[in-house]
Amino acid sequence: MPTLDFLEPILEGRASICKYKDRKYFNLRVKRDGKNYTHISLNTDDIEQAKKNAIDAYVKVVSQPRRSSKSTMTIQRIFEKFMEEKHRDVERGQTKPLTAKLYGQRIEQRYLPYLKYKNLSNIKDIRKDSFKEYAGFQLDKKQRGRWANACKGLSPTTINTDISTLNVMFTWMVNNNHLDPVHKPVIQRIKNRTKFRDEANPAFLPDDWKAFKDVLYKFDQGHDNEYETWRRRWMINYVRFMYQGGFRPHEARKIRFGDVEISKNRKDGKPVAIIQIDADTKTGRRDAVMNGNTFLNVKAHLNKGIKIRNKQIKRMNEKLLEGTKVLDFHNRRHEKELASLHNVDKDDLVLMNPFLTGTNHDHSRRMYHDSHIRDWWNLLIGECNFKNRYTLYSLRSTHISYQLLQGISVNKVAKNVGTSMQMIQMTYDRLSSRYSIDELGFFKDTNVPKEEDD
Repeated sequence: MPTLDFLEPILEGRASICKYKDRKYFNLRVKRDGKNYTHISLNTDDIEQAKKNAIDAYVKVVSQPRRSSKSTMTIQRIFEKFMEEKHRDVERGQTKPLTAKLYGQRIEQRYLPYLKYKNLSNIKDIRKDSFKEYAGFQLDKKQRGRWANACKGLSPTTINTDISTLNVMFTWMVNNNHLDPVHKPVIQRIKNRTKFRDEANPAFLPDDWKAFKDVLYKFDQGHDNEYETWRRRWMINYVRFMYQGGFRPHEARKIRFGDVEISKNRKDGKPVAIIQIDADTKTGRRDAVMNGNTFLNVKAHLNKGIKIRNKQIKRMNEKLLEGTKVLDFHNRRHEKELASLHNVDKDDLVLMNPFLTGTNHDHSRRMYHDSHIRDWWNLLIGECNFKNRYTLYSLRSTHISYQLLQGISVNKVAKNVGTSMQMIQMTYDRLSSRYSIDELGFFKDTNVPKEEDD
């Protein structure tokens, strides 16, 4: 139940002006039969104006017959019915699991908070203008970032996607007789004035990319410990894998060896890795093509890591037999002998870290934690002292930009990396001018007079 912050009787006790916590406007609470009340928004957060609006609101309430609870349904319950249908569509193969998941997330994280803000609970409370403040609400609302830091409201792109989804839901409500077509909300999309040249994950500029690679390929040097050398080289391979494939980080984490096919059908005979991206990702299932040699290097390095880990396990088991205390990386004592790790198979993650496990055939073998990868990345970027703030996601941006610079069509690049042509044209195709300075900006014009020095 919402928390009541303010209550003042009005109209000789026949109603009360009230204010609930986390609600923007005052409400008029009109007592009906028994302990029942009817609430109506006074559409203002000013108490004096609320008192002025109270009489008209009271007349509106008492002049209409009270609605029977049997003929009403909460908006939240309508959303639940919508999701029930979406989950049935997933089971029937008519909807992608990720699509249904995104519907549910938008309902919980954005639509229900807005309904609470507007004091809308029943489907019959919805009118054409009920969602006219939706965009402003989401633009103003402070979001909690991934690293628990407060940040600005939603981006215009995200808000417009929300609006498109809301329109789909309202159409469904009308078609299923939950919502009167006359009251179907009209929501206008907002203008996207984002300065895409200032995006959060910029592609590397040409000179910066060269400088970054110079630092990257020295990252594994100067270490006598083969384990330390291996893990730093893992980071090198990770960067190359992400750049060569143009993957989103969450997509790369799910790729298993069984998802990858090595083909040599290129005209030049070079190997190509064809990777099936999981359906439960941002844009659903797709086949992505990347440099086969890069993928094979990742696999070879992983098998090398398994050999190093098995040598560690062998030494640990020998110490256990001798009665020596043996601790793992987390300072936990080993009480039993550890089984050697098997070489990679189709169920193993491509970016697996073999040093995180020591059990028998274990399909949950994991990658390095995100924090480890991020720390290594910051260490590399810190040595370069760039003006631009490059992130791990910049590897994807750089992949897309450089593919376009090589003359590959926007449509092909978009399909390969799982995004839209419009998004690529807005955010990625920006380095062309910097790479084309030999061709651009010079025009032969014989009619221009030569400048004379003063």
